[in-house]
Amino acid sequence: MKNEQIRRILIIRFSSMGDIILTSPLIDIIHKTFPLARIDFCTKERFAYLLKSNPQIHKVIKAKNELGYAALKDLRMLINMSNYNIIIDAQNNIKSVYLRYFQNAISLVFNKRSIRKKILVFFKINLLRDEKPVTERYKEIIRKYADAGELKENNIPKVYTDTVSEQSIERMLVDLGLSEKTKLICIPAVSAHFTKTYPAEYYADIINNFPEENCAFFLTGKGSDSGNIRRIKEFTKNKKVYDLCDRLEIEDLISLVKRCTIMISGDTGPMHIAEAFNIPIIMIAGSSVKEFGFYPQNKRSVVLENNNLKCRPCSHIGRANCPKGHFKCMKEITPEIVISKIRTIL
Repeated sequence: MKNEQIRRILIIRFSSMGDIILTSPLIDIIHKTFPLARIDFCTKERFAYLLKSNPQIHKVIKAKNELGYAALKDLRMLINMSNYNIIIDAQNNIKSVYLRYFQNAISLVFNKRSIRKKILVFFKINLLRDEKPVTERYKEIIRKYADAGELKENNIPKVYTDTVSEQSIERMLVDLGLSEKTKLICIPAVSAHFTKTYPAEYYADIINNFPEENCAFFLTGKGSDSGNIRRIKEFTKNKKVYDLCDRLEIEDLISLVKRCTIMISGDTGPMHIAEAFNIPIIMIAGSSVKEFGFYPQNKRSVVLENNNLKCRPCSHIGRANCPKGHFKCMKEITPEIVISKIRTIL
């Protein structure tokens, strides 16, 4: 089938926040490669806003957040009735395989490099040394159809916000008495896994010794993240530190990050929002490694890794605790090291 004959394309990526944001260069290249095609995107309800305002997406198909068999069956029927020419599986798990299986469409599938990741984790043999970042690997899904020059271009991800959320954040900043000269610092204080989360007392030390005056610090998170955020607040009582846990929808978080001067973060989804706005990021990697591909691509960002540990990486996803008990991958990246990088960036 020729490119101009392709009229309906579906991308499947259920989660998570960061992964969905990182598909935006893929969406761009699909739009350029198939200019006559309608592009739909299937994701979980809680992440739908990330795609809602993207002008290249025709429709966001919202999968249930708890995607059981009955919901999957209904979703598969809906996809079948939509007569897609191409289904792009950027999730590549058992649920996404079920959705594209036996559909009358061309299936293009993301290669997760799962075996290479496991070899690195379990045997510490690095077959990912020359791997491209995930933004570029997503684009390779359609390399059979796309222009070679377009594939070679390096793209940072894109996110979109709206006037309502921007006005809401503006009102919040005014209510807090923060002037336009105040530097806003965003700290997503907790990652999805313990081994990707920088210690609360370290974050507090960075805030207390931040090398710039007239700064406000926003601690963002959801649900159980509140415990770590409260600890940071306890140790930073004389600073402008604001607990925004459970107080921001995704669209509000995007509008807030857009206003920030810098983000300090572990391996988190919000980090990629900052990346999309070309805001400097200090990513403290913990158990993550750059070879997994989820590091920021904007030039002013810094990735801090402890490369002196034989136990790292201990997982390609993250763990609920340090398997060695010492957590040196985070604890040896001291607040002083982070502060020195902040000075360089600012």
